[in-house]
Parts: sequence; structure tokens; C-alpha cells
Amino acid sequence: MPAFEDLAAFIQSTDIHRIPPSIRHQTGLVLADTLGAILAGWQEADVRAIGRKYADAGEADVFGRKRKADAASAAFLTGFAGTAVELDEGNYAAGGHPAIHAVAAALAEWSVRPDLSGEAFFNAVLVGYEAGARAGMATTLRPAAHPHGTWGVIGAAAAVARLRHFSSEMTLTALELAASLSLATSVTASLRGSAIRNIYAGVAAQNGLLACDLAQAGMTGEPNGIAVVFGSVSGSRFSHEKLVDGLGERWLIAQPFLKLASSCRETQGALEVIETMLEERDIDPFEIEAMRVTTFAPASALKETRPVTPIGARFSIPFVLALRLMHGSVWIDAFAPEKLRDPAIRALAERIRVIEDPAMTRRLPTERPCRIEIRFANGKGRSAEKTDALGDPSRPLPEAALKSKFLRMAEGLEDGEAAWIAARMPDKSTGFEAFSRLFLNG
Repeated sequence: MPAFEDLAAFIQSTDIHRIPPSIRHQTGLVLADTLGAILAGWQEADVRAIGRKYADAGEADVFGRKRKADAASAAFLTGFAGTAVELDEGNYAAGGHPAIHAVAAALAEWSVRPDLSGEAFFNAVLVGYEAGARAGMATTLRPAAHPHGTWGVIGAAAAVARLRHFSSEMTLTALELAASLSLATSVTASLRGSAIRNIYAGVAAQNGLLACDLAQAGMTGEPNGIAVVFGSVSGSRFSHEKLVDGLGERWLIAQPFLKLASSCRETQGALEVIETMLEERDIDPFEIEAMRVTTFAPASALKETRPVTPIGARFSIPFVLALRLMHGSVWIDAFAPEKLRDPAIRALAERIRVIEDPAMTRRLPTERPCRIEIRFANGKGRSAEKTDALGDPSRPLPEAALKSKFLRMAEGLEDGEAAWIAARMPDKSTGFEAFSRLFLNG
């Protein structure tokens, strides 16, 4: 199909020296934020345990750890770590998180290719991001499917194909193979407290490498398989037009959302409203008799009041709001076991109700509104409403805030400042070894 041929040609021909400086700058910010999220994910006990299991032998460096694995396992572990604490970027147009899929696969490939420069890695991340995000933009996922691990495999395969200098024809073959290696994911897994959702992106990154291996071995994918899988299997519709609309001119990486809280994006509209109310004057959480959160459909599903796992808590608007008001923070440590069991936090969460307003749902995707109404024990009330959150494309985080976030995610590195500079501008690095040693932490 011409659209897929155009995408394959874009993947192999795009040169960062010929793209607008603003896009190059934005790519660096997204990349640094993603690398920081990977480092933060290694703080989680289950991520470290799986890392010990899979990182026993091989020639690939596992980013952020003093361990080696085969390249596929390195991609898997990096993608797992990068989504484990809900601090990685997302993209509204794509409908998911394109960066981690491309970055995890590209890191693994770069680590076994001493001939590749940082510039080649940077370019691969950019085209991998765009290819994956555009596949997401073209796909209408079925409501039961989570975007992690679905169309993101296209971005992973694209990044690796670029690093391997595939022809456009072989690149298209790799993309078609990758589509058939996407996952059957569940959007409700995280809502029910299952951390299996954190695995999806890692498996997709791993399968992106596999797709490129299969293409090099002479295997072929299903003709038009990308549209078949994402338009009929995991999705209900696929638009060839959206896939290439503005390709090379309209850059989706220029419109990410980047987060400051370690929770699902759809909790952060409610957090933004609470922050606005707190700026006006303090709120005594013990005086809250009831709170109603009114928002759009996807966010209104995050209504669990008694989560029992960190991932369940990160996908609960009531619990995240209770954490902010009782604990003062929604960072990684806020989801420690003792916080999940805290009776005061749990009691407040149970007094918070989340509902959908269909009128708010109709304002998607240009707005993501949220309104909070609080009733206090003394009979008084307060309310506020917002249509976006800090970190959205409409209110991008300043670079200073992203740097501060990175240094917090990368806590424990020998030289966080040097790591930040390298993460922002990996194209200045001569190779993976010089780059990766700045990020080793255990």
C-alpha cells in the first residue's frame, strides 16, 4: 500500500540535520524524560527481580544497570522499567505512549553495535516515535484493548530497522511482521490492580527486534498486515490517510504530554484541580465529608476506592487525590505498601466519588475537563474546574521542571548533571559505552 511504502521511506530517509531545530529540541526532551522514567522504574522490587532473572548472560547492556543480557531481553527489561512507575510520556494524537516502545528497542540495538554513533541512535528514536505514534493515530483500538504493546511495536521495529540501515522494502517487511507480533492487551488490567500492564511495552520492544531479525532471515509479513491487525483484530478501524497525513512536516513528537506525578495521566486532571484549590487556600482532608469528581469517560473509569496494589492505586482518582491531600505527594514513594494500607488515606478515598459527564466526554480530544466539588463537615463547600493539566501540549512543562524531574528519577547516579546533558543530547555521544556509563546505578 502506498501509505506504508511512504512510511518505510520516511523511516530510512529522515535526517535530524534537516528537521526544524524545535523538533530536534523536543525530541531531546522526550528522550531525556523517557530515560529518566527507565531509571526510576528500576527502583521497583518486581522490576529488579525480573532483571536478575533475565540479565544473566549476553552481549547487550541493560540500560541503567550493571548487567548484560541478550538484546531482546535487554529491550524487554528496559521497556518494563520505563512504564513501571507511570512517569513516561504519552501522546494524545497517538492515544498512548509511543516513546518507551521506540527508546527501549533502540537502546538494546545500540548497545550491541559499537559502530553506531549517538546521532544514529537519536535519529532512530525520532523515526521510531513518529512511526509508532502515527500507527496509533491511524488505529481505532477496540475499547477493551490497552494501547501499550499494540501499535507501539511498529515504533520499536522502525527504530531498529533504521539502526540496521534496512532498505525501504525490508523496513516495510519488518513493520508488517511486527504488526503480527503485537499483543492482545487488556485496558482493565491496571484498573483491577494487575501489574501485567507494565510488561506490555517491554514485550513490544522485544518483538520489534524480533521482527527485524525475521525480515533479515527472509520471512515476509502479511500484505497490508498493519491495517489488518490494527483495523480488524486489536482495532476496529485503520486509516491509511491518518498514517501519513503531514508525514515529515507535522511532527507528533512536538505534542507529547509529560507528567510530574507517578500516576496515570487520567488522574492528573483531577490533581490539577486540587492543586488549583490548594493554591487558593489549604484544604483540611479530615474535614472533607464528601468529594465528587466529574470528568470525561476514560477518566471516569478510574474510580476504585480500595486499591490493593501500587498499579491499582496509580489508576485510581480517589486514591491519588487522597494521597495528595494526606501525604502531600504523588511521587514514587507515595505508593509504598504502608501508604496503601494507611487507614486515613483509605477512608478519605472512600469519600470520593467519580462520575462521567457526557458533555465533558464530547469535548475530547481537544480538552480533558475535570470538575471537583467538595462538601465539608461544617456544611460549607468548594468547587473548581480545569480543562487541561500542567504537562499537556497546551501547557508544556518548562525545561527546568523536566530537568528537576529527571534528576529526581535518576537519584543515585554519580553525576546527575552530566547524565541530564547526555540524555538531552545523545547525538553528541560517540557511542553507547560512553553514553551508558553515565546512567549506571547498581
